[in-house]
Amino acid sequence: MPSKNPRMMLTLPPELAHAFEEFREATGTAPASFVVRLLMESLPMIRSVTEASRAAAKDQQEALDILQSAMGAALHQGTSAQLEMLEAGTALRRARGTKPKKAKP
Repeated sequence: MPSKNPRMMLTLPPELAHAFEEFREATGTAPASFVVRLLMESLPMIRSVTEASRAAAKDQQEALDILQSAMGAALHQGTSAQLEMLEAGTALRRARGTKPKKAKP
């Protein structure tokens, strides 16, 4: 059954097409599915930029406030994801009985 969701046609530069083909081979995930997932996760930022663009016509300070709030939320999400990855790495090392590599000065 065909999807009722709207479609969008994109033209990819060769390096991006190559990266997606390697991604498909490595993960077995269709690039379109991956891109949709990335865009869905970006939806709050897309909406914030849209809102800020509309606000900029009326009040540049309001637009700046909207973008600062959106960037703060994105930074928080990135930090949380990084912390989760560090904790997962620590748990894996403990399970294997290995120690983390020391950073080179």
